[in-house]
Amino acid sequence: MNTTEPPAKAKRRWLSVLALSAAGFVDSSEDYTLSILWPFMYPSLGVSIGQLGPALGIGNLVRTLTAPFWGYAADRFSRKALLVGVTGVWGAWTLVLGLVQNISQLLLVRLVASLGLAVLWPTAFSLLSDLFESKMRGRAAGVMTAASFSGTFAAYAILPALAVASPEGWRSGFMVIGLASIASGLLLLLVHDPPRGAAEPELHAVLTEEAAARYRFRLADLPAIARVRSWWVLLFHHAADVVAVSVLYGWSFTWLNEIGLGDSAFLVVASLMFSTLLGHVLFGWLGDRLEIGWPRRGRLVMALIGLTVSVPALAGFIALGRHGMAPLLLFGLLSGLSLSSIDTGARWPVTQGVLRPELRASGRAALDMVIGLMSSLAVSVSGGLVHLLSGDVTLMLLILIPAPKLLAAGLWLPLFKSYPRDQQALHQLLSQRQQEIIEGR
Repeated sequence: MNTTEPPAKAKRRWLSVLALSAAGFVDSSEDYTLSILWPFMYPSLGVSIGQLGPALGIGNLVRTLTAPFWGYAADRFSRKALLVGVTGVWGAWTLVLGLVQNISQLLLVRLVASLGLAVLWPTAFSLLSDLFESKMRGRAAGVMTAASFSGTFAAYAILPALAVASPEGWRSGFMVIGLASIASGLLLLLVHDPPRGAAEPELHAVLTEEAAARYRFRLADLPAIARVRSWWVLLFHHAADVVAVSVLYGWSFTWLNEIGLGDSAFLVVASLMFSTLLGHVLFGWLGDRLEIGWPRRGRLVMALIGLTVSVPALAGFIALGRHGMAPLLLFGLLSGLSLSSIDTGARWPVTQGVLRPELRASGRAALDMVIGLMSSLAVSVSGGLVHLLSGDVTLMLLILIPAPKLLAAGLWLPLFKSYPRDQQALHQLLSQRQQEIIEGR
């Protein structure tokens, strides 16, 4: 038996990507629903506009703090059951948000609804690594992430129209998103949940459900994540990178309004996000092609080029913003493409390529928790910095976006040494498991 030949295609793997993409689409729409509908909600509920802060904050906090628990659950239990039950059925709580009558009810329902928000991405991260071999993981992640960005577009296009239809039209917005979440949960029934490690070349020919159970996740295995040097490099790199990204998207509309763009602001943000969406698909594919020809460092070089290009692209986008639509659209397009060159084509498969199959959801969830905390901190600091700069949003953006991006590029460099070594260590471990399974030990 040749146990190192390419893995056979997992059944329903692209159908599984379609179902996960639908969930990502709804999840992304849900992320922005409260912010989009808030201008219509707060007069109806009789509260101040500033109550949006606590309403958003409680959701973000719960999502961040529950990420490690859901990562553990995705490594320990049925990923398909988690996706259907928590990502799908739990979405009914978003529908209930359309029925609240006061701020206390809103905060309570928002808290409960947020308990399931951290399930999708760590679970999908783990699942896709078992549906696709390494040379195809970028494409799968790219499609799902692009669908997620499409959900943001849809939210901005549909929800305001529902809200203005009647004085209580905002309630319809929550109900539509809640129903869409339930529908996506039903679609997730189509997901195929293979044994963990099924797409690895060392295991695909010998792995069964019974054999996979021998390497089932245990809490005692968690320290193994911390022993992977590349995981730490990715953690520090992503923590720096998310500062720039969260500040950019958090302040984009406000900044564009400050420089006098008015209604054209949506066109600029839409072009930035659309180029990012296209980039996820493009660089997911390109990263996979580089994996085939240059498996050790191909993805790393692609991401480093993107990180490097993003620094002048974002600086130009901000510094030349007052000079009209042409530089905004040009540098916005370049910024969106450079931003998307890093994640699905590089960070996703690199992280998958150094973590054990049974620890991938936990490893991703731990990253998500730190990144979520850094994102919240960055947005909070940005507000204080604007105050110190006497309201100069442009200067704040020039401080908090290009510099962290440059730092993130520098923090990416250690991967050129650690990734090949950690990748090889994982393959050695999987080869050992292959022998144990064959020998029946």
